[in-house]
Amino acid sequence: MHGWSDGDGYYENYLGHPIEGAVSDYLWIHNDLRYRNVEFGKSRDYWMSRLRAYAYSWAFSEQFEVGLFSEASLGQIQRYCCAYGFVDHVITPNFGMIWLIGGDILDRYVTRPLENRTRSVIARSLLRAVINPPQSFANVLMVRYPWHRENRPSPTLYDGQLYVQPQSLDSGKFMLSLVPKFELTAAMPSYTRMGPYSCLGGSGIGAFRLSDVWQWTLEVGGCTLGNSLPRHWSGDSLIFHTGPQWIMHNSSRWSPHMHFRVGGQKITKEYCAVYSKRPGGLSVGTPCQSELNLRAQHYEGTGFSISTGGGLDVKVNNALAIRVANLDYMRSWLYPVAGTDYNQGLRFTTGMVLRIGTW
Repeated sequence: MHGWSDGDGYYENYLGHPIEGAVSDYLWIHNDLRYRNVEFGKSRDYWMSRLRAYAYSWAFSEQFEVGLFSEASLGQIQRYCCAYGFVDHVITPNFGMIWLIGGDILDRYVTRPLENRTRSVIARSLLRAVINPPQSFANVLMVRYPWHRENRPSPTLYDGQLYVQPQSLDSGKFMLSLVPKFELTAAMPSYTRMGPYSCLGGSGIGAFRLSDVWQWTLEVGGCTLGNSLPRHWSGDSLIFHTGPQWIMHNSSRWSPHMHFRVGGQKITKEYCAVYSKRPGGLSVGTPCQSELNLRAQHYEGTGFSISTGGGLDVKVNNALAIRVANLDYMRSWLYPVAGTDYNQGLRFTTGMVLRIGTW
């Protein structure tokens, strides 16, 4: 693992791979006989279903990247620089979760109400197939029509009925806590300013409850410098931090939080040149994306790093919150990398928070 990036572009890493994560989520859900008919809402069955799908998505992603039948083994795609970064290990399952839950919200509050307003089979089929592309693609992989839904009949037979089982509410059985035992945050997008350059990326954050207002957090994330570096340069930043976080969970929808984390930061940069048979033999080339006639000059630096900051979450329901904003100051102790100082930066992130232990 050389750093954060894997040589792919921004849209491949932060759009394509999250869609892959969501597709694998839906593949699991279709085969999860216990929970597959659920619909987005407050029910425990729904969130158990999506949590199980998330776990499968992570395993699916690891197999795709470094498993027995993976990019690393079939054709040795990850043999050459820079195809072996951490980005997909974090982004695919975490931001696949955003696609998954977002698609479920759209299905309940947009697609189904529009279906109820028309009797046209073509219109209903198009609504289902177009509004949630990851689910449509998963259906095709399962040899089903793109407009298939687990929780209701086909567009031809649908008449407002659902296959969702009603939940019995036994208020005396247990009391739900307002304070989650664990929070998983998919922080994306993130924008970091380090020195003269901007860095676009994301991260995954796990937070374990210590008390009603304190958590212990672990963050792994990074960003690509490629959009702001001079021509023929590529680069990225990888961070791995841990530390305490203060957060307020109460009956209010708003949850302010502040954190302090310590760990490390790694900056990796590549300058690519093409060796040719023409006179001179060396010319400046395109970014290194294969081993053919390309020679990359590699620069990197790793050092101690801290981050401190805070932000605000807004609760959607007991299991889900939106990270409206988070602002961090980042300080590292690195030698200059390819002549640039990356020791100070500001980072702004948004994202989605999955709360476990409140449902």
